[in-house]
Amino acid sequence: MGSVAIVTRTSKPRSRASAIAWSLAGLYIVLVILGFRFWSEAASIEFADVWVFFAMLWFVVIGALIIGRHARHPIGWMFCLTALSFAAALFAQAYAIVAITAEHRGLPAGQLMAWLGFWISMPGTAVIALFLPLLFPSGRLPSRRWRPVAWAAGALAVVAVLASMFKPGSYPGFALVRNPLGVYGWDDLFGFIDIATDIVFALLIVLASLALFERLRRAGPEERLQIRWFVFAGCIVVVAFLSDLLHGIVPDLQAASLVLSLAAVTALPVAVGIAILRYRLYEIDVIINRTLVYGLLTAALAGLYTAALAFFQRLFVAVTGQGSDLAIVMTLFVLATVFTPIKTSLQTAVDARIKTTPTPGGSSSTGVDDLVKLAELHRHGVLTDEEFSAKKRQVLGI
Repeated sequence: MGSVAIVTRTSKPRSRASAIAWSLAGLYIVLVILGFRFWSEAASIEFADVWVFFAMLWFVVIGALIIGRHARHPIGWMFCLTALSFAAALFAQAYAIVAITAEHRGLPAGQLMAWLGFWISMPGTAVIALFLPLLFPSGRLPSRRWRPVAWAAGALAVVAVLASMFKPGSYPGFALVRNPLGVYGWDDLFGFIDIATDIVFALLIVLASLALFERLRRAGPEERLQIRWFVFAGCIVVVAFLSDLLHGIVPDLQAASLVLSLAAVTALPVAVGIAILRYRLYEIDVIINRTLVYGLLTAALAGLYTAALAFFQRLFVAVTGQGSDLAIVMTLFVLATVFTPIKTSLQTAVDARIKTTPTPGGSSSTGVDDLVKLAELHRHGVLTDEEFSAKKRQVLGI
C-alpha cells in the first residue's frame, strides 16, 4: 500500500506539470504561426527567421519531455519558457508593426504589444547565455562559490529588462513603432546603461562558461559524457554572443554574427538531445527514441502512400482509360505489407545511432552499481526523494 501511495502522490504532479508543459508547446506553435502571419504583411520573412524558430521548437519539446519525467526539474522549465519568450517577442513585434501602421489602425492594443516587443525576449536570452551554463545538467550550481555569479546574472537580467521597458527607441526599420513608455529625455542615461550592461553581460558569459568547464572537470564518467556536447554548444553560444556585441562596433561582422547566432540556437537543443538519447540524461531517452521511430515511420508511410496511389491510378488509367477506387485498396495492401519491415529497419537504425556503447569487458551492472547510479542521480537533483526511495526498493526487491 505504501508504494501505491507513493506512485499516486508523485504521478499527479507529474501529469499536471506535463500537461502545462505541452500546453506551453502548443502556445509556442500558435504564437510563431500568428507572428509570421502578421510579419508577412509588413516585411518579407527571411530563411534565418524561420530556422531560428524551428530550432526553438526543439527547446520547448525537449523541455516538455523533461518535465513529463521530472516535474520540478528547472532545466525543463527553462527550456520551455525560453522558447516561449522568443515566440511571444515575435508575435508582439509583428502584431505591433501591423497594428500601428496607418492602414491597420483597427487592431486593438498595438501600443501594448509594441512595449512588450521591446523586452519580452530578454529573459530567454539571459537563460540561454547565463543560466543554462551555470545549471546544466543537474539544475544546481557546480558549488556554492558560484552563487555570486548567479545572483549577478539575475540582477543583470532585471536591470536590462527594466531599462528596455523604458528605453526610448523604435523597431529597426519601422520608425513608427516606438516604445510607448520610453523616457525620451533620458537618452544619455539609457545609453550609459546599455554600455554598462553589455560589459557586465560579456563578463558573466565568460564566468558562466568557466562554471561549465569546472563542472566538466569535476564530473564523474557518466556526467562527463552527458555534458561534453553541451560544453561544445556552450562555446558556440559564447562566441555568438560576443560576436553580436562586437557587431555594434564593427559593422562588417554582421554576416558572421548571423551565422554564429543560427549555429548557437541550433547547437543547444542538438547537444541536449544527444545527451538525452545517447547518455540517458533525465531518463527520457526511450520516449524520444519512440518519437523518432514513429515520426520517421509516419513520414515514410505518407510518402509511400502518395507514390503508390499515384502509380496505381496511372496504371488503371493506362489499362482501362479511367481511375478506380481499387487503387486505394491496393495502396493500403502495400502499406500493410511493408509496415513491419520499415518499422523494424527504422528501429534498428535509430538504436544503432543513439544507444550508449556497452561498457568494455561486457560486464553487466550489479545491484550495487544500480544503487550507486541512483544515488548519483538523486544527489544531482535528477531524482526526487520519492523517486529515489521507490527505485531503491525496486533494486533491493523489497
